[in-house]
Amino acid sequence: MEIIPAVANNKPKINSAEFVKLTIFNDVNDPSDISVYTFSSSYKTEVIDGAEYSPMGGLLAVGIQQRDIRVTSADTSITLSGIPATNPVTGTSDNIYVVLAHKIRGSEVEITRGFYNNNYVLSNTAHRFSGIVTSYNLTEDLQVGENLDNFTVTISASSYKSVLENRVAGRKTNGVSWKEFYPTDTSMDNVYSLADQKYDFGKDPVKGAATSSTATNESTTATQSDTSPQS
Repeated sequence: MEIIPAVANNKPKINSAEFVKLTIFNDVNDPSDISVYTFSSSYKTEVIDGAEYSPMGGLLAVGIQQRDIRVTSADTSITLSGIPATNPVTGTSDNIYVVLAHKIRGSEVEITRGFYNNNYVLSNTAHRFSGIVTSYNLTEDLQVGENLDNFTVTISASSYKSVLENRVAGRKTNGVSWKEFYPTDTSMDNVYSLADQKYDFGKDPVKGAATSSTATNESTTATQSDTSPQS
Protein backbone atom coordinates (compact mmCIF):
# COMPACT_ATOMS: atom_id res chain seq x y z
CA MET A 1 0.00 0.00 0.00
CA GLU A 2 1.28 3.45 -0.91
CA ILE A 3 2.40 5.57 2.05
CA ILE A 4 1.93 9.32 1.62
CA PRO A 5 4.43 11.23 3.82
CA ALA A 6 2.16 14.29 3.95
CA VAL A 7 -0.51 12.35 5.86
CA ALA A 8 1.50 9.51 7.43
CA ASN A 9 2.05 11.22 10.78
CA ASN A 10 -1.58 12.12 11.50
CA LYS A 11 -1.03 15.80 10.91
CA PRO A 12 -3.88 17.97 12.20
CA LYS A 13 -3.92 20.14 9.08
CA ILE A 14 -3.48 18.92 5.53
CA ASN A 15 -3.34 21.20 2.50
CA SER A 16 -4.24 19.40 -0.71
CA ALA A 17 -5.65 19.95 -4.18
CA GLU A 18 -7.22 17.78 -6.86
CA PHE A 19 -5.55 17.50 -10.27
CA VAL A 20 -7.66 16.26 -13.18
CA LYS A 21 -6.35 14.99 -16.52
CA LEU A 22 -8.92 14.50 -19.29
CA THR A 23 -7.81 12.61 -22.40
CA ILE A 24 -10.25 12.78 -25.32
CA PHE A 25 -9.88 10.28 -28.17
CA ASN A 26 -10.82 12.13 -31.34
CA ASP A 27 -10.57 9.11 -33.65
CA VAL A 28 -11.13 5.56 -32.40
CA ASN A 29 -9.13 4.22 -35.34
CA ASP A 30 -6.13 6.41 -34.53
CA PRO A 31 -4.99 6.13 -30.88
CA SER A 32 -2.49 8.95 -31.38
CA ASP A 33 -5.23 11.47 -32.30
CA ILE A 34 -6.04 12.73 -28.81
CA SER A 35 -6.71 16.00 -27.00
CA VAL A 36 -5.47 16.36 -23.42
CA TYR A 37 -6.87 18.89 -20.93
CA THR A 38 -5.46 19.37 -17.43
CA PHE A 39 -6.84 21.51 -14.62
CA SER A 40 -6.83 21.55 -10.84
CA SER A 41 -8.43 22.99 -7.72
CA SER A 42 -5.12 24.63 -6.83
CA TYR A 43 -4.66 28.41 -6.92
CA LYS A 44 -1.44 28.26 -8.94
CA THR A 45 -0.10 26.35 -11.92
CA GLU A 46 1.56 23.05 -11.06
CA VAL A 47 3.50 20.51 -13.11
CA ILE A 48 3.03 16.79 -12.39
CA ASP A 49 4.77 14.13 -14.50
CA GLY A 50 5.50 16.69 -17.20
CA ALA A 51 1.87 17.86 -17.47
CA GLU A 52 0.99 21.45 -16.58
CA TYR A 53 -2.28 21.82 -14.67
CA SER A 54 -4.22 25.07 -14.96
CA PRO A 55 -5.48 26.48 -11.64
CA MET A 56 -9.26 26.63 -11.18
CA GLY A 57 -9.35 27.17 -7.43
CA GLY A 58 -12.79 26.91 -5.87
CA LEU A 59 -14.48 26.71 -9.28
CA LEU A 60 -13.46 23.06 -9.53
CA ALA A 61 -15.19 20.46 -7.38
CA VAL A 62 -14.25 16.79 -7.52
CA GLY A 63 -16.51 14.12 -6.09
CA ILE A 64 -15.36 11.60 -3.53
CA GLN A 65 -13.27 8.61 -4.54
CA GLN A 66 -13.86 5.31 -2.80
CA ARG A 67 -10.96 4.29 -0.57
CA ASP A 68 -10.42 0.54 -0.66
CA ILE A 69 -7.35 -1.65 -0.64
CA ARG A 70 -8.76 -3.76 -3.48
CA VAL A 71 -9.90 -2.45 -6.81
CA THR A 72 -13.62 -1.70 -6.56
CA SER A 73 -16.40 -0.38 -8.75
CA ALA A 74 -16.90 3.31 -8.04
CA ASP A 75 -18.12 6.47 -9.72
CA THR A 76 -17.17 10.09 -9.25
CA SER A 77 -17.98 13.50 -10.71
CA ILE A 78 -16.11 16.62 -11.77
CA THR A 79 -17.85 20.00 -11.65
CA LEU A 80 -16.73 23.36 -13.07
CA SER A 81 -18.99 26.19 -11.94
CA GLY A 82 -19.23 29.94 -12.51
CA ILE A 83 -18.20 29.67 -16.15
CA PRO A 84 -19.32 32.64 -18.25
CA ALA A 85 -21.00 31.98 -21.56
CA THR A 86 -18.25 33.92 -23.37
CA ASN A 87 -14.62 34.38 -22.50
CA PRO A 88 -13.69 38.12 -22.51
CA VAL A 89 -10.37 37.32 -24.19
CA THR A 90 -11.17 34.58 -26.71
CA GLY A 91 -14.86 35.33 -27.10
CA THR A 92 -15.78 31.71 -26.30
CA SER A 93 -16.05 29.55 -23.22
CA ASP A 94 -13.18 27.09 -23.44
CA ASN A 95 -14.59 24.65 -20.89
CA ILE A 96 -17.99 24.44 -22.55
CA TYR A 97 -16.24 24.02 -25.90
CA VAL A 98 -14.38 21.00 -24.55
CA VAL A 99 -17.67 19.31 -23.66
CA LEU A 100 -19.76 20.25 -26.69
CA ALA A 101 -17.17 20.18 -29.48
CA HIS A 102 -15.73 16.75 -28.67
CA LYS A 103 -17.04 13.25 -28.24
CA ILE A 104 -16.38 13.46 -24.53
CA ARG A 105 -18.19 10.28 -23.58
CA GLY A 106 -15.65 7.49 -23.40
CA SER A 107 -12.79 9.87 -22.65
CA GLU A 108 -10.23 8.87 -20.04
CA VAL A 109 -10.20 10.61 -16.66
CA GLU A 110 -7.31 10.52 -14.21
CA ILE A 111 -7.50 12.23 -10.82
CA THR A 112 -4.43 12.88 -8.70
CA ARG A 113 -4.35 14.43 -5.25
CA GLY A 114 -1.44 16.73 -4.46
CA PHE A 115 -0.28 17.61 -0.95
CA TYR A 116 1.33 20.90 0.08
CA ASN A 117 3.78 21.50 2.91
CA ASN A 118 3.59 24.39 5.37
CA ASN A 119 5.21 26.69 2.80
CA TYR A 120 2.48 25.81 0.25
CA VAL A 121 4.91 23.94 -1.97
CA LEU A 122 3.66 20.78 -3.65
CA SER A 123 5.57 17.99 -1.89
CA ASN A 124 3.72 14.72 -2.64
CA THR A 125 1.13 13.37 -5.05
CA ALA A 126 -1.07 10.27 -4.99
CA HIS A 127 -3.08 8.80 -7.84
CA ARG A 128 -6.71 8.52 -6.75
CA PHE A 129 -8.91 7.55 -9.71
CA SER A 130 -8.81 6.17 -13.24
CA GLY A 131 -11.89 5.72 -15.38
CA ILE A 132 -13.90 6.94 -18.34
CA VAL A 133 -16.54 9.62 -18.86
CA THR A 134 -20.04 8.13 -18.92
CA SER A 135 -22.18 11.29 -19.10
CA TYR A 136 -22.13 15.07 -18.78
CA ASN A 137 -24.55 17.81 -17.80
CA LEU A 138 -24.73 21.56 -18.47
CA THR A 139 -26.64 23.94 -16.20
CA GLU A 140 -27.30 27.60 -17.07
CA ASP A 141 -27.73 30.41 -14.53
CA LEU A 142 -28.91 33.66 -16.10
CA GLN A 143 -28.07 36.79 -14.13
CA VAL A 144 -31.15 38.99 -14.54
CA GLY A 145 -30.32 42.61 -15.32
CA GLU A 146 -26.62 41.94 -15.96
CA ASN A 147 -27.07 40.06 -19.25
CA LEU A 148 -24.54 37.47 -18.11
CA ASP A 149 -24.88 33.70 -18.19
CA ASN A 150 -22.99 31.45 -15.83
CA PHE A 151 -22.73 27.78 -16.64
CA THR A 152 -21.95 24.71 -14.59
CA VAL A 153 -20.34 21.76 -16.36
CA THR A 154 -20.61 18.41 -14.61
CA ILE A 155 -18.84 15.29 -15.88
CA SER A 156 -19.66 11.86 -14.47
CA ALA A 157 -17.03 9.13 -14.66
CA SER A 158 -16.98 5.43 -13.84
CA SER A 159 -13.97 3.38 -12.85
CA TYR A 160 -12.56 0.88 -15.30
CA LYS A 161 -13.80 -1.97 -13.11
CA SER A 162 -17.40 -0.74 -13.49
CA VAL A 163 -16.95 -0.48 -17.25
CA LEU A 164 -15.60 -4.03 -17.51
CA GLU A 165 -18.43 -5.41 -15.37
CA ASN A 166 -21.05 -3.85 -17.64
CA ARG A 167 -19.34 -4.82 -20.86
CA VAL A 168 -21.30 -7.06 -23.21
CA ALA A 169 -19.09 -9.36 -25.24
CA GLY A 170 -19.36 -12.48 -27.34
CA ARG A 171 -21.59 -13.55 -30.21
CA LYS A 172 -25.24 -14.49 -30.52
CA THR A 173 -26.33 -17.96 -31.53
CA ASN A 174 -27.57 -17.10 -34.99
CA GLY A 175 -26.10 -17.36 -38.44
CA VAL A 176 -25.60 -13.65 -39.00
CA SER A 177 -23.67 -13.06 -35.78
CA TRP A 178 -21.67 -16.27 -36.14
CA LYS A 179 -20.50 -15.39 -39.64
CA GLU A 180 -19.43 -11.86 -38.74
CA PHE A 181 -15.89 -13.09 -38.05
CA TYR A 182 -15.96 -16.42 -39.92
CA PRO A 183 -18.09 -16.06 -43.10
CA THR A 184 -17.74 -19.75 -44.04
CA ASP A 185 -18.81 -21.13 -40.66
CA THR A 186 -22.23 -22.82 -40.98
CA SER A 187 -22.49 -24.01 -37.35
CA MET A 188 -25.54 -21.89 -36.59
CA ASP A 189 -27.41 -22.13 -39.88
CA ASN A 190 -29.98 -24.56 -38.45
CA VAL A 191 -30.80 -22.47 -35.38
CA TYR A 192 -33.83 -20.91 -37.05
CA SER A 193 -35.41 -24.25 -37.91
CA LEU A 194 -34.79 -25.60 -34.40
CA ALA A 195 -35.97 -22.53 -32.48
CA ASP A 196 -39.68 -23.49 -32.49
CA GLN A 197 -39.24 -27.19 -31.80
CA LYS A 198 -40.24 -28.90 -28.57
CA TYR A 199 -38.27 -31.99 -27.72
CA ASP A 200 -39.34 -34.83 -25.47
CA PHE A 201 -36.12 -36.67 -24.94
CA GLY A 202 -36.50 -40.31 -25.82
CA LYS A 203 -39.28 -39.64 -28.31
CA ASP A 204 -39.35 -38.51 -31.88
CA PRO A 205 -39.50 -34.70 -32.24
CA VAL A 206 -42.97 -33.32 -32.87
CA LYS A 207 -43.43 -30.04 -34.70
CA GLY A 208 -45.67 -27.47 -33.12
CA ALA A 209 -48.47 -25.93 -35.17
CA ALA A 210 -47.53 -22.36 -34.30
CA THR A 211 -45.38 -20.50 -31.79
CA SER A 212 -44.97 -17.00 -30.51
CA SER A 213 -42.24 -16.41 -33.05
CA THR A 214 -44.65 -16.87 -35.94
CA ALA A 215 -45.38 -13.57 -37.67
CA THR A 216 -48.99 -12.41 -37.90
CA ASN A 217 -50.62 -10.30 -40.55
CA GLU A 218 -52.65 -7.44 -39.11
CA SER A 219 -54.66 -7.14 -42.32
CA THR A 220 -55.99 -10.69 -41.98
CA THR A 221 -59.49 -10.81 -40.52
CA ALA A 222 -60.99 -13.90 -38.97
CA THR A 223 -64.43 -15.08 -40.10
CA GLN A 224 -66.93 -16.13 -37.50
CA SER A 225 -69.29 -19.02 -38.33
CA ASP A 226 -73.00 -18.62 -37.74
CA THR A 227 -74.08 -21.21 -35.25
CA SER A 228 -77.60 -19.89 -34.59
CA PRO A 229 -80.38 -22.42 -35.20
CA GLN A 230 -82.27 -22.16 -38.44
CA SER A 231 -86.02 -21.89 -38.44
